[in-house]
Amino acid sequence: MSINQNLRIALKVSCIVFSVLILAQLMVIEPANALTRYFNCVTRASNHNGSFSVDNAEVCYDKVFKGALDNDEFGKPIR
Repeated sequence: MSINQNLRIALKVSCIVFSVLILAQLMVIEPANALTRYFNCVTRASNHNGSFSVDNAEVCYDKVFKGALDNDEFGKPIR
């Protein structure tokens, strides 16, 4: 193998590794946006009518965190 061949293999492997790392970071960073959407929903709900209740917070929570729709207040699935 020549140096050129080794360089090509090293570049291919590094590109694959960096691609996997970027995808892993995107999977970790994306859920952080859910909190921003939740706080924006809460702010809109409180600014809309000037009052805010726990029911409004639960509606926003269920909108943003879709996995919480079928759970009770303790996080256990409702059957």
